[in-house]
Amino acid sequence: MGGMGNEMSMRDPKNAPQIKLGPGVQMIAPMPQDRTGDPGKGLESVGHRVLAYKDLIALRSNPDTRTPSRALEIRLTGNMERFMWGFNGEKFSEATKPFTFRTRERVRVTLVNDSMMLHPIHLHGHFFEIVNGAPAHLKPRKHTVNVQPGGKVSFDITAEPGDWAFHCHMLYHMHAGMFQVFSVRPLAGGAA
Repeated sequence: MGGMGNEMSMRDPKNAPQIKLGPGVQMIAPMPQDRTGDPGKGLESVGHRVLAYKDLIALRSNPDTRTPSRALEIRLTGNMERFMWGFNGEKFSEATKPFTFRTRERVRVTLVNDSMMLHPIHLHGHFFEIVNGAPAHLKPRKHTVNVQPGGKVSFDITAEPGDWAFHCHMLYHMHAGMFQVFSVRPLAGGAA
């Protein structure tokens, strides 16, 4: 694309100003899109129906259907050539603070995959509801969600007290830095 006047940079900081650019950020998805209806790489034309997240509904009503009170975007970043992985441009050993929540807070978390690899992201100690178009009380509940390359997935979480591991379930990605902590604390002066 060299020489084209209006080319789109794959590391344009305007696409994700909260990302710390460095050698661990090979690219930033310029236009991430919800890919929860996609069957997955290699399954597009297999000759039979392939279930996707948009096809799922809960069998029983979800225990917490409150509207989230805030939103949090987390970027899945990496450099495939250097085998560096992280969240928001930081591997775990560089992170200065965890992702913080208040006890029983309802939050919409959006994961944006800025890499060219699928990442199964897992949260310990919680089930969350994937935002897939189903009614609030029937959103599918999961503890791990696949985030496709250049895609994004949103889920609603009710934060439970404690420090919870949040990581890529491709363990070699986790060990290379795609690990973080969800730290859930009571409201100031309140009970847990």
